[in-house]
Amino acid sequence: MNIVVNGASGYIGYYIVKELLSCGHNVFAVCRKKAGRLSDFDKHRNLNIIYCAMNSLEDTLKNAGIDLWYQLAWEGANGSLRSDPMVQLKNEIMSVNALETAVQIGCKKIIYTGTVYERAATSILSSPKFNKNSFYIISKNHLHEITYQLSKKYDIDYVWCQFCHPIGMGMAENQMIPSVVKAFVKCDDIVFGECNQIYDILSVKNLALAFRMLGENENKKNFYYIGSGNPKTLKEYIQETAVICQYNKKLSFGARKDDGMRYKKEWFDSSEFIGEFGTYEIESFEEAIMELVKIFKETPHNISG
Repeated sequence: MNIVVNGASGYIGYYIVKELLSCGHNVFAVCRKKAGRLSDFDKHRNLNIIYCAMNSLEDTLKNAGIDLWYQLAWEGANGSLRSDPMVQLKNEIMSVNALETAVQIGCKKIIYTGTVYERAATSILSSPKFNKNSFYIISKNHLHEITYQLSKKYDIDYVWCQFCHPIGMGMAENQMIPSVVKAFVKCDDIVFGECNQIYDILSVKNLALAFRMLGENENKKNFYYIGSGNPKTLKEYIQETAVICQYNKKLSFGARKDDGMRYKKEWFDSSEFIGEFGTYEIESFEEAIMELVKIFKETPHNISG
C-alpha cells in the first residue's frame, strides 16, 4: 500500500512509520521541519520524507496513488500550548484540510488520531472554572465532529481512533509516566494526588501495531478506542511502576491537588476493536516501563533521542 503519515516525525508517528515499513508498505512521511528520529530509516527504499505545509501537499502527492492516510499532526498536544486557543484552532483547520487533500488525491481511507480526553469536553464546557487543557480537548472533540460530517459529504472511508497514554522511548519527559519513572530511577521523593482516577496505559508499539491492522483491513465502524484491555486506577499503575523500578521509598498519595478531570471506565473499552481486528499486544506494561528505566539510567536527561 502507498500510505501517507502526516505528523510522521512526532512520537506516535515515528512508531507507525516503523511498523508500516516493517511490513513492506510504501510510506510518505510528512514532516513540518525536521525528520527527527526518522533518520533511523535513512535511505530506506520504501520511505519518502516530505517537508512541506498542508497547502502544497496536493501537488506533491497527486500522482502517488495514495491508498491510506494517517492524520497525526497536531501542535501543542502537550504542555502549555494546550491552553492556547489560536494554536488549537490552527490545528483544526490543518486537520480539516488534510481530509480535503486526501479526497483530492483520490485516497480511499483516512484515519485520525484522537485521545480519550475528548470525552471530557461536555463537562469542561459546563464547568464554571477554567481548565488549562480545555482548548485542546474542545478542539479535538470539535474536529472529530467536523471531519466525520465531511467524510459523509465526500464519501471517504473515515476512522477516528482514541487512546489514553501510550508509553515508550521518544515521549515527552513532562508526561505523567516518564516523569514518574525518572523520579523512581533517581530515587527522588515524589508525592501524588489521590490517583483514584481510572486510567489506561499501553505500549506505543502496541498502539502502532493496532493502527497498522486498522489500516490494512476493512473496518465496520468509523470510531474505535485502542487501549490495553485492562484499565486500572492511576494509583495501581504507579504502584506497579514503583515495583518494576525497585523504588523503595514510601509512596505518598493525596498530598497534591487533583486536576479535576474525571473519566469513565467504559470510555476505555477496546473490545470492539479487538473483536473486529484481533489482539495487538507485542510489549507488556512491564517491558515498556523497563525500556524507560534503561533509557533514564543510560541518559538520565533525555528519553526523546
